Amino acid sequence: MEYKNDTYSRFNSVRPILAGGLVVCVALAGCTKTPSGKSFIPAMQPRADNSRVEVVTAVQKDVDHTTSQPATVHPFFQADIISKVSGYIEDVFVDIGDTVKSGDPLCQLSVPEMGKQLDQIHAKQQRLLAEQKRAEAAVTVAVARIRSSEAEAEEAASNIKQVEARLVANKAELKRVVGLVERKAVTIANLDEAQASNDVSEAAKISAEAALRSAQAKKEIAVAEREAAEAEVATAQARHAESIKEGEELDAMLQYTTLRAPFDGVVTSRSVDPGDFVTGISQAHGLLRRPLFHVDQQSRLRVRVAIPERDASEVDAGDPVVLRLDAFPKAPIDAVVTRAAQRLDPSTRTMLAEIEVDNTGGRLLPGMFGCATIIATTSKDAIVLPASALRTDAEGNPYVFLLDEEDRIVKTHIVVGADDGHEIEVVTGLAGTERVVDAFVGSIEEGQVVEVVRSE
Repeated sequence: MEYKNDTYSRFNSVRPILAGGLVVCVALAGCTKTPSGKSFIPAMQPRADNSRVEVVTAVQKDVDHTTSQPATVHPFFQADIISKVSGYIEDVFVDIGDTVKSGDPLCQLSVPEMGKQLDQIHAKQQRLLAEQKRAEAAVTVAVARIRSSEAEAEEAASNIKQVEARLVANKAELKRVVGLVERKAVTIANLDEAQASNDVSEAAKISAEAALRSAQAKKEIAVAEREAAEAEVATAQARHAESIKEGEELDAMLQYTTLRAPFDGVVTSRSVDPGDFVTGISQAHGLLRRPLFHVDQQSRLRVRVAIPERDASEVDAGDPVVLRLDAFPKAPIDAVVTRAAQRLDPSTRTMLAEIEVDNTGGRLLPGMFGCATIIATTSKDAIVLPASALRTDAEGNPYVFLLDEEDRIVKTHIVVGADDGHEIEVVTGLAGTERVVDAFVGSIEEGQVVEVVRSE
């Protein structure tokens, strides 16, 4: 059959090729010998051919524990200038960007009705002063009347003594004359004369006593008048003092018509023009009103930083700080923490820290933004590794790969401290003398023997 002949011929053509292949295999097998002369038998070997690693050794040095947080520049002092009194803006003396000294006038308000009230108070003071003087004059008159009545009383008392002396003499004379009349030594006319003299003395005594009582009554009246006049003086003085106080209060309110700078600074906002009517605080009835001016003290600034809860307990006054503001990226500012609140804000769970910065040259401006790197603590002789040597497992736990004496991988968990992105501080887990895997090619696992291509 032609079909069979064709098949046979094709088989014959393939046979030399197979034979040649067998010859080559035998030849190769004959060329491969073990040291003992026997044929090579493959054995299981570590995967060192595709796992090459670079090794580093930890170093010991001082490590700064830092926290880098957003920082905002604020004025050292700032004030919204609001009018206490209502009135029309008469004049404006400053504009935004102007430098002012403490007490410099910013604007003047016109309040005509307050001037009229002050004139009325001054007129009232003059009237009350006149009333006071009139009452004081009444006191003087009453005192004079007291003295006059006292003099009259003294004179009446003296007259009484004289009258009583004459009365005693007249009574003695009358008694003597009565005896003489009984002895008929004198006439009845002598008796009548003696009796008349005695009666006159008694009448004089009664008159003198009445004069004394009158003088005493006058004195009592004068004393009452003096007391009343003194009360009028006290009342007039009190009313005059009250009017003076009213005038002083109005004078004080008039002082508020000139708005002044509360401290040395810069005017950063102005919202009024001459002719504007402004409502004072006393008449605002709790309404929120815009400030007329805003003044910042910029010769010294406060840089405020919100410290996260994890770092708050480490930050204290005096800690070194490096400020890097976006406006001056190539000009970091060295400073220190001036004060820390020592309390977390419940809404943000951050602690406010302030850094005072001298700005005499006016280079910095409130509102500038940047980053503050605070050196909170420093670890002495800390164990440090390159950050590239750090790895984390599925749970986020940090670990490193070590090499034993046989270049076998050993997985070791560590506790990480400071981390600046380039180097890490190893708090626990390493002694500092181990060989640590840094970079590697391929895949490695614990227990695997690897090839070290570079060691530092």
